[in-house]
Amino acid sequence: MVAITSLYACEQRSSSGQATITSTTRTVQDTFAAQVNIQHAQHFSVSYHEGYKLAHIRFQSEQRDIHFDQKIVLLQKGATSPELKEDLEDAWVMEVPLQTVAANDDGEITRLNALGLTEQIVAMGGGGIYNVELRRLWEQKKITSIGYSFHQAPQPEVLLILNSDILLLYAYDHQRLQSLNRCRQLGINAIPQFAWAEPSFLGKAEWIKFTALFFNKEKEAEELFTQIATRCEELMHLAAAQEMKPSAFMLYHPSSESDWSAHRNDFYASFLDAAGAVNILADKGPTHPVGINNEMLLTKGKDADFWLINSTNDEDWPPATYLQAFQSYQKQNVFHYQKRTRYEHDAYDWYETPKVRPDLVLEDLVSIFYPELLPDHELLFFEKVKLNKHANSMN
Repeated sequence: MVAITSLYACEQRSSSGQATITSTTRTVQDTFAAQVNIQHAQHFSVSYHEGYKLAHIRFQSEQRDIHFDQKIVLLQKGATSPELKEDLEDAWVMEVPLQTVAANDDGEITRLNALGLTEQIVAMGGGGIYNVELRRLWEQKKITSIGYSFHQAPQPEVLLILNSDILLLYAYDHQRLQSLNRCRQLGINAIPQFAWAEPSFLGKAEWIKFTALFFNKEKEAEELFTQIATRCEELMHLAAAQEMKPSAFMLYHPSSESDWSAHRNDFYASFLDAAGAVNILADKGPTHPVGINNEMLLTKGKDADFWLINSTNDEDWPPATYLQAFQSYQKQNVFHYQKRTRYEHDAYDWYETPKVRPDLVLEDLVSIFYPELLPDHELLFFEKVKLNKHANSMN
């Protein structure tokens, strides 16, 4: 029970764009009965206090020229702001719960949808969304396009017209962080999210708890994540108990860096080990996709049991004489993850649902690596690549 003793509170914004809260009210006793507990995410934390919750976002990357470390005071409506001094001196302050939201990343949109906040979404990247309901709302112009995160920073003029309570910004590089500052200077409550930088699938999925903070949806987020994590642990234990471990690798083609891009140690690569496979491309290198040439791939991957990739066919791959050197290709154990795709909308569910529901990906992979463990499972994301060159070489 929340005891409301206040009359009103008003939000002001300084010339620098820093939000502050002034109030003539007495303290609101808010116990935040529903709280989140962060166990896997590395780039945010949260603590609860009298009348407010404190989110701490931090991420550094020399490669992307990102150095971000800021605390966000999420003040329960009607409560008195804490004194913004010492470690809270540079904190950004917002009142919660919010009513409307804009986001320029499909992963963030998927998190909002999973929390039952679809009706609160006023803007997203565009119409290239796999989710049928979100696509319908976009077609009906109930959700506005602000530009996709991987193409450009969001359009501030559109955001000003929409006047959403918050912009959850995909902060992928220094340019995107600069757009965050520009948005704040214009009076837009822009908050960065670094879910994309989490090296593990459970760390990425746990960012649903971050999203929930702004809408007082902690109960829903905690329950959903617990369900997801429990299922993931069940599948991981099931796979770990198997004595014979298949080997596998995951690629992206074409690559702007080399002949292929390899998921060696990133978020997607973390699925392989969890599903009970030996990731033969894993090393102690960067936690993002890296280029790999044909020679290195052949050396590392020719004896692997499984090959996972984005391509639905092998038409643009190297010649059949090269491909036939791979055991996985010979045995036709080559799978792509684009089964859930609406090409007419340029919409790929692989870049939406797995960020929130890694348990569904694990079910697919355990079924591929150990068919006998989940005999009734129907693959959701994966299906076999059409190996046209393999067929032609057999004729």
